[in-house]
Amino acid sequence: METGGNPIPKKVMDNLVEQFGNNPWPEEFKDLVNPTIEANATAPPMSGRMEFINTEYHYHWAGPDRDGQSPVHERVEELRSGGWEYATTKDVRLFSQDCIRGKNKEGFSDELRSGDRRLMKCPMKMWKSIRKGQNIAALQMAYPQALGEGSPMTSALNNGTRTYLGSETDIAELQARRNESNTSVLKVPK
Repeated sequence: METGGNPIPKKVMDNLVEQFGNNPWPEEFKDLVNPTIEANATAPPMSGRMEFINTEYHYHWAGPDRDGQSPVHERVEELRSGGWEYATTKDVRLFSQDCIRGKNKEGFSDELRSGDRRLMKCPMKMWKSIRKGQNIAALQMAYPQALGEGSPMTSALNNGTRTYLGSETDIAELQARRNESNTSVLKVPK
C-alpha cells in the first residue's frame, strides 16, 4: 500500500473531477483523495503473519478446525485427504508465538493455529495445479464463448448506463429523473 502522497492515479482523479465537477463532495470521498491523509490498516493481524522458511510449499490457514463441545474438523481433513499436510515450525516462523501449540524441548510443533484455523501446507507443484484449475474455471465462466457456448457473463446491473459515486443530493436527483421517465413510459390501462 502506498503511504503518504495521493495513491489515486491522475487519470482516475481527472475522471472523478469530470463526473463531480465542483459539487460538494461527501466527507469520506474528500478524505479518499486528500494527499495529506495517509492510508493505514486499523490493526494488522499479527497472528496470521509469518516468514517462510521452506519455500517448496504453499501455506494456507484452513478452518474451521476446533475441538470442544462442538468439534469441527471437516475442512482440514478434506485438505489432508487431498495431499495437504500440517505446517510445522520448520516450515515457517510465526510472528505471534501464541499461535504455536504443543512445542517440544527443541521448539518444534506441527500445531500452528490462529483462532480456529490451522496452518496447512502443500507442495508448490500441487498448489500451482490447484490454482491453474481455479483460474481455468474462472475463465470458462467469464468467457464461455471460448468454448463455443455463448457470450461472456455480464452483471445484470451493468446495462450500459454510466455509473458514478455521488452525494445524496445527486442520488435523489437521479431517482427523481428515473421516476419521471418511468411514469411517462408506463401507461396504466383504464
